[in-house]
Amino acid sequence: MLAGNSLIRQRLDDLIGEGQRQWDEFTAAGGGVVKNPIRLTQWITSCLNLLDKLSISSNRFVMEFERWATPSSNRDLNIGAALGVLQSARVEYSLGLAVEYHLSVSAAVFDGLLDEADYLLSKGFPRPAAVLMGAALEEGLKTRAKAEGIEVGPKDTLNPIILKLKAPAVNVLNEFSAKRLESLAKMRNDAAHGGDFNYQSDEVLGALKEVRTALEQMLQHR
Repeated sequence: MLAGNSLIRQRLDDLIGEGQRQWDEFTAAGGGVVKNPIRLTQWITSCLNLLDKLSISSNRFVMEFERWATPSSNRDLNIGAALGVLQSARVEYSLGLAVEYHLSVSAAVFDGLLDEADYLLSKGFPRPAAVLMGAALEEGLKTRAKAEGIEVGPKDTLNPIILKLKAPAVNVLNEFSAKRLESLAKMRNDAAHGGDFNYQSDEVLGALKEVRTALEQMLQHR
């Protein structure tokens, strides 16, 4: 369950606890003096890193947190307000709403890529259609992996992500689903790497349908 990722919930709780300590120290100082800027900066950075995992970078949590945690010429630092944003994110995440917002937005984006792939295929270009299909699948799987709290590096391509999503501790993909996605990854790799591409248009069309179904299942509301 997306709302049941205990690692993310625990990390949110840890950051809320640290934020409360920061706020108590800040208010106890009377003049609102930051006694330990290094610790405060670490807390703000960690909060933003986690909020980015819950939703897209332009989402309400990130914008509101940055608004209060980043002082400007016309606005002072407000640790209490930033802490309130973090507490709100904890509640929304526990209900499954923060991640679901992220995933639903991502589903719409990747659906657009697949529409482009469909168009290329209809014009007689199966190879570039397969490349686009693979790009949509890879980014979609990365999005789901991040929603599960899985670290995704720049070198993680389709097959490594599939392995991470079928790991017993994650269990997003079963063995059968993983095998099907690995075959789609092979089609993408064959299309993208400039070698022989021995797939017919109807095979690419079937692959596009499979990818669309897989992303709908993994990225739509739970």
